[in-house]
Amino acid sequence: MTGAPPKPIRFGDLGVRLASGLVLACVALADVWMGGLWALALVILLVVLMMWELHRMVTGDGRTPAPAFLLLAAAGALGAVLSVYAGIGAGVAAMLAGAVAVLVLVRPGGAFLAGGLVYVGVPMSALLVFRSDATDGFAIILWLVLVVVAADIGAYFVGRTIGGAKLWARVSPGKTRSGALGGLAFAGLTGVVFSLAAGWNPSRTGALSVGVALASQAGDLLESVVKRRFGVKDSSQLMPGHGGVLDRLDALIGGVWFYGVCALAGVTVNGA
Repeated sequence: MTGAPPKPIRFGDLGVRLASGLVLACVALADVWMGGLWALALVILLVVLMMWELHRMVTGDGRTPAPAFLLLAAAGALGAVLSVYAGIGAGVAAMLAGAVAVLVLVRPGGAFLAGGLVYVGVPMSALLVFRSDATDGFAIILWLVLVVVAADIGAYFVGRTIGGAKLWARVSPGKTRSGALGGLAFAGLTGVVFSLAAGWNPSRTGALSVGVALASQAGDLLESVVKRRFGVKDSSQLMPGHGGVLDRLDALIGGVWFYGVCALAGVTVNGA
């Protein structure tokens, strides 16, 4: 007699996720803490890896010498360098120029590659601009990372504990509405606690933290849409327990987009 299949372990993947995530976070934050060329080198590396993953997903071609990938990588790296030494406007202009070149030269899939270059490259360069703040640069980066991580952890535990209706079953069947709300609550609380240690306004930081968390969830879902469009489960297998670099940074990219727009409007965590 055949028994029923065993139920999946609710938190069975937690150990691998935590171990690999902790190691990667420590390495990244050490680079960001040192700032300068270390932070620039890290951002360039991450952008190049994400462009390789995007090119691989869209075209099915994982060769590093592929012309379209080389163009994406060069435009992303140049944008990061110019953002540091000539301002974020120059960096964005370089990436837009690269995106136009990709759109014109690459068929098929050029629109996805061009859009991905801008979508990924701009917030990664923005992180370098935030880091250049002599007073609170590292604190701002740390706050962004902690809020995004808190949103992910909150969604993971609340979603798997409470369950309930799916957030968007067709795109990401593992995510629930209860998990999304739990992630927002965890992120807001993390932001308030962080603001007390940093000397920032708690109510403004808490509100911005919820906004960052909401945008991070949107970034996660956006990557899921792209992966489903091209029939892949993970952007790559570069990171144990997480898939690819895009799989790990999709939420942070969404969150940085939100905070970057807020900063352009003059609304910042360390503002008066």
